[in-house]
Amino acid sequence: MSVREANLNKILASNRSEERSAERSFVRRHRWSLAGVAVATSATVGFVAVFTLGPTAQPAYAVTPNPLSYSHTGDPAAPVLEEIAEEAERVSTKTPSGENGSQYFEQESWSLSTRIDGIQVTSAIVPERRETWTKPDGSARWKVRTQPPEFENPSQRDEWEDAGSIGEESQEYADSRGPADPSDPRNQPAPTDPAAMGKWLSLGYQNPGRGEIFDSVSERNLDRIFSLTQRTALLRHLATLDGVAYRGSVKDRSGRPGEAFSVRSSYGGLPKVQTLIFDSRTARLLAYEEELTTDAGKLNVKVPAVVLYVTYLEARPA
Repeated sequence: MSVREANLNKILASNRSEERSAERSFVRRHRWSLAGVAVATSATVGFVAVFTLGPTAQPAYAVTPNPLSYSHTGDPAAPVLEEIAEEAERVSTKTPSGENGSQYFEQESWSLSTRIDGIQVTSAIVPERRETWTKPDGSARWKVRTQPPEFENPSQRDEWEDAGSIGEESQEYADSRGPADPSDPRNQPAPTDPAAMGKWLSLGYQNPGRGEIFDSVSERNLDRIFSLTQRTALLRHLATLDGVAYRGSVKDRSGRPGEAFSVRSSYGGLPKVQTLIFDSRTARLLAYEEELTTDAGKLNVKVPAVVLYVTYLEARPA
């Protein structure tokens, strides 16, 4: 279940069938802006290709996070995905999805399109920490709080200070949404069969390809607890997709070890690599990353560049 750009009171549910320009759509995922500008996640943040400046000019090229350090094994993805699914089945007890009770979620994210007080921050990396509480009827409340700005070197901090030190003081935004529409199949429990899982992940997309599926996996983990059988069905569906590459072992941005799987796509209009990172013992999704590869369009970044990440920190019954 997801809310989209059309309604600020819904964070994970909208129709993604409308076409968008490349500059509007590449960073639509997982932006949780504060100060009432917008709250949105995954695949639909309406990024406007007009750069709003701070008190003074922002840098010519935005500060972006360092890429994660993947081991780049080059092994085929399908056998590794199956191995993780089998390991999860061996070591995990029966885990309820939590769909019949209240749930709690915590994530940290960053996107190139992050705005604070209406200003697009390009002079610093300002992550956002999000907490969400959901009820069985799909209603939810959440709060989002900015984290301390991050820099690679002192000169970046100097540029940020010259641009007005946007994000220096932590800001918090809270909101809620009403019950979900039970007639929307996206609001039904995730399937436990790999083929059915693929159809469910494709709901809401006009022409779902591998980029859309990776985006959907990321989005639907934002406010949904997947049971063990749902997680293994997800991995086994990904194993059937053409073009999925095993990127090797990696530590996510919170320091947890996982196994990374990527696809190359132009989903959103610009060539990119989309990466999902899973825990090798539990098959839980740990993180999602997007990197522009060869063309930034009209965006003020130097490629290759990480332009979005989401780290899934916690998902449990509330």
